[in-house]
Amino acid sequence: MAAGYSGSGSLFPDSSSPGETLYFFDAYTKIGPDKVIHPANRWKLEALLKEMDYCSVSAALVAYTLSANYDLHHSNLELSRMLAPYPNLFPIWNVMPHAGGEYPAPGTLTQLVKENNVRAFSIMPVSNSWDWKSYASKELFDWIASNRMLVITQASELGSWSDVDVFLQKYPEVPLLLNRITYGEQRFIIPLLDRYKNLHICFDTFQINEGLEYFTGKGLENQLLFGSSAPAMSQGAHRTYVDLARVKQEVREKIAGGNLKRLLRLEKLPPKKDNHAEDALMAAVRRGSPPPTPIVDMHMHMLDTGVFGVGRHYRMQNGDPKGVFEAVGQIGYQGGGIMSWNGIQSYVSEAGNKTTRNALDLSPGGFWGLATFDPSHYTQSEIEQQIKAVYADPRFIGMKPYPFFGIEYHDKRFDVWWEYGNQNHFYALIHHSRSDLQEVDSLARRYPDVRWVVAHTGASYREADLAIEMMKKYPNVFAEITFTAVTGGIIEYMVNEAGADRVVYGSDLPMRDPRQQLGWVVFSDLPKAAKEKILAYNAAEIIKPCMRRLPEKSVPRFLKK
Repeated sequence: MAAGYSGSGSLFPDSSSPGETLYFFDAYTKIGPDKVIHPANRWKLEALLKEMDYCSVSAALVAYTLSANYDLHHSNLELSRMLAPYPNLFPIWNVMPHAGGEYPAPGTLTQLVKENNVRAFSIMPVSNSWDWKSYASKELFDWIASNRMLVITQASELGSWSDVDVFLQKYPEVPLLLNRITYGEQRFIIPLLDRYKNLHICFDTFQINEGLEYFTGKGLENQLLFGSSAPAMSQGAHRTYVDLARVKQEVREKIAGGNLKRLLRLEKLPPKKDNHAEDALMAAVRRGSPPPTPIVDMHMHMLDTGVFGVGRHYRMQNGDPKGVFEAVGQIGYQGGGIMSWNGIQSYVSEAGNKTTRNALDLSPGGFWGLATFDPSHYTQSEIEQQIKAVYADPRFIGMKPYPFFGIEYHDKRFDVWWEYGNQNHFYALIHHSRSDLQEVDSLARRYPDVRWVVAHTGASYREADLAIEMMKKYPNVFAEITFTAVTGGIIEYMVNEAGADRVVYGSDLPMRDPRQQLGWVVFSDLPKAAKEKILAYNAAEIIKPCMRRLPEKSVPRFLKK
């Protein structure tokens, strides 16, 4: 068990032996059209049904965009009609007070929810312009409390995190589920979850490192739900977070669907779904085991030993070398490229390179380093000296610039670094500093012996399109996927457009937990061979020109055979 866990150790399993597959009941999915989307974005009911079948998710609560963007009651009834043929889908009705005459009075809700099998509400006071604190809302919330209806919302819809606190105090009998939490809001949600047993969370965008283990260690497992925001987001990504959680099977069962069944007061669940056409990678993950293929992470950060509070709005549980190497070892990693967090996010590039070097010293093997140099803080002469000093360590084969330097990467102040990298056949991980990829366009042409790996291309279809354009133009450009969005279908989209040889796996750990990012690939609708390329073999091609330089310990095991 990694250092830093708190709470009862009895909640953690004694081993990672495979178990039975879990029953997954998704606490939040959403269908319907929305503004400013790409033609490839997934939003239809058919896409949700297909995703559930493919990812073996048995049941789901379903929200509807028109229930917020059009007449609430009319759209709620329309949603119920759409879902009527599917007994494993339960509508989420968006509700508001009846004072304006637009919505049924609470007295009529009892019959309506019974007729339409409604077991959960959403509330959007900010988006729908009503005041949940007003006397005009009290009758609605009293009805919700007396009927113990699950209420789903986002913290921003209640106002601020202080308003969430007030809501939970005012309505202790209302079970509240918050979704769309971000990793930067941990310091708000942790004390609230500790204090209020009627507060529940899901992890669709709350992809914090070892979150399930942390909250389970605090005895809060009854307040954790599986919620995916599918089909816009990958359901497989989110189920993998639960499937591979280092907690007892009984806890995984609660999070996967047991807690939601209790909150919805369901006596019987819909039949369990199992995708019998799944490949070996999916089958292993569904049984709580690492996928049986090498995994190489092209986007790993590292904190200093004992550190997990990293300034600003970040908190990264077990993000030091001991915690990271233990965690990734249990999910099948054979290696990856390590870079610091403080060197890019805290503006101390020299200290960051030391952090990376220290992490490599503690590595179990298979990992190498990416260096960072900041021409905004140092002269060209100083940068040149730093480059020679850091790369004297043969474990460093990568280059990691960052937008916080405030200098576009094709600026001449970066040239000394790129020229050194080109001479030594290094690769670069590029988090672009512009809204386009003009930097990559220029650098890939000028430095053909560098492999330019564009980070975060899975963030949106627009980002994917930008990367695809560059990959079609230059053979030395690759797309790295990681992003909280775990955008549904986007990995398949990039493979179809640019080829399975050009997309690589990355996680951005420990800012994000690697398991969602891993599941995003494992449950992509691609041939097994394509997934294996993304997870490791494409990374091997990127570091291949550096293999003679790398010490044997830094070479992933599968490349030594």
